[in-house]
Amino acid sequence: MQGFTSEINGIFKPLRKKQIGTFGLSVLTIMLKFAVLIQMQKAIDSISLQNLTVTFQYLRMIAVLILLFFLTNCVFQYYFRDLQYTSHYRMIKDLFARALEKEYAFHEKYSPSVLLSMIKEDSKLISDWKGIGIITVCLNVLTIVMDFLLMLHYSVFVTFFIFAVTAVCFFATHYISEFIGKATYDLQVCNSELNRKVVDYLNGFSVIKQYHKEHYFQNSLSDYIDNNNYRDSRNIAKYYSLFTSIYSVLTTALPVLVILVGILLVLRNQFTVGELLVAYALAGNLQEPVLVIPDFFNQRRQALAMQEKILPIFKEEPVVYADGELEPFRSLEFDSEGYSFENGKTILQDVHFAVEKGGSIFIKGESGSGKSSLFYLISRFYDTKGQAVSIRYNGISVDKIPPYCYYEHIIQAPQTPYIFRDTVKNNIALAQPYSRQEMDEVLYAACLEEFLETKGEDYLLEENGANISGGQRQRIGIARALLRKPDLLLLDEPTSALNMELVDMVTERVTRYCMKYGIAMVVVSHGDSFERYFRRIGREVRVVEVDGG
Repeated sequence: MQGFTSEINGIFKPLRKKQIGTFGLSVLTIMLKFAVLIQMQKAIDSISLQNLTVTFQYLRMIAVLILLFFLTNCVFQYYFRDLQYTSHYRMIKDLFARALEKEYAFHEKYSPSVLLSMIKEDSKLISDWKGIGIITVCLNVLTIVMDFLLMLHYSVFVTFFIFAVTAVCFFATHYISEFIGKATYDLQVCNSELNRKVVDYLNGFSVIKQYHKEHYFQNSLSDYIDNNNYRDSRNIAKYYSLFTSIYSVLTTALPVLVILVGILLVLRNQFTVGELLVAYALAGNLQEPVLVIPDFFNQRRQALAMQEKILPIFKEEPVVYADGELEPFRSLEFDSEGYSFENGKTILQDVHFAVEKGGSIFIKGESGSGKSSLFYLISRFYDTKGQAVSIRYNGISVDKIPPYCYYEHIIQAPQTPYIFRDTVKNNIALAQPYSRQEMDEVLYAACLEEFLETKGEDYLLEENGANISGGQRQRIGIARALLRKPDLLLLDEPTSALNMELVDMVTERVTRYCMKYGIAMVVVSHGDSFERYFRRIGREVRVVEVDGG
């Protein structure tokens, strides 16, 4: 039988003690429940006007057992639910951590909405089974075993009668649950695709609005739901109608039949009234296990199917990196005979340059010529495997350098930096400790002092900087990069969102900051503010032309 991967099993290994403790509480709860039933039978059968003392003793015992059952069940239910939530959140944290460890190419292949579905939704069935599924199945199996053992003690005939009806219902629900599981998995896949479509369409809202295509996209989504989600939902509804009908037989017909059979046995002095009432209670006690056990095994099948969906997060691409510390930056060499995309387009043909510590390079070219792709290659967001591209740090191929070492020396400040929903300070420092002097210096270099005087460092920025201007967002990204004092700073259109007054100011301050700390610069810009400033202060201007053809 297919099982879960060692990686998934490892996520839940630290929860073993909690699972064992929770299972122990469940066993104690079951024992107390059956003890109440046994004492109830004895109390009922002991009722006699001549011997009420014995009956009251049984009643007192029942009261104590019910109190103990209540208290134990409260503790069990708390730990059971806590285990369920802990399992799910533990898996979310593990999957998110693994996703962050992936290379850029992985995140190019799997969009944030797809990863969200993997991490939060697809993992739920897995965590439920691994966290509480086994406990639930064992608990209900134990209930069935105890149920039949007690019934067998009272009456062999009633036991086999109940067993026959229960067995038919059990196998029927088990068979039906397989169909429910398949339909539920199909619906889960459809829901993931539905989420992707909704996010995709909403992201393109401006295009939809401008071209008056609201009805087209409404109909497109509506057709998808009708042909996929509704279809699978109807299948689930059909199977669940049979499933719940069987449950109705167990909850209504079986207890009534037990009462009728029991009355006949009582009339023939083969059963006592107390045993009859306990048999009735035991028949009702079988309802939950008969439905829960097949349902949870069905959930296990679904969880294994979900495991296949999230396996890309666990899949590791073996990469061999060079050992030892990375030497201080001396130079970065870029040589490209051409970088080819999957669609066959080739850019960056015959592009060669080297930038030394404290030096500077200006990348020029038409839109679409590959300037941003060049930065993505240097930043290792694009893979050079199979490409005629070589990037060397101090003569070492960057593919051999561990990313965490590489990014200690080389950082890109993108044209549209991402802003997290956090304070201005945390967006710049990213939870790293920096001195007040260091912070003030980069705020000045990025021309953010006026913004900080108005808003303050603790001003809460919305997701992706929705509550600030594009220029403010851009300067926060520059400050974030400058604060790390990299050996090489990649500036992609650093002044594209700034007004003319700020362009020259940011250009001068950023350049002076880089000169002060010996930071090399590679700048992509349609404007010429950096080149003009370099010429004005008498520094060499080295331009590399990039041709998209």
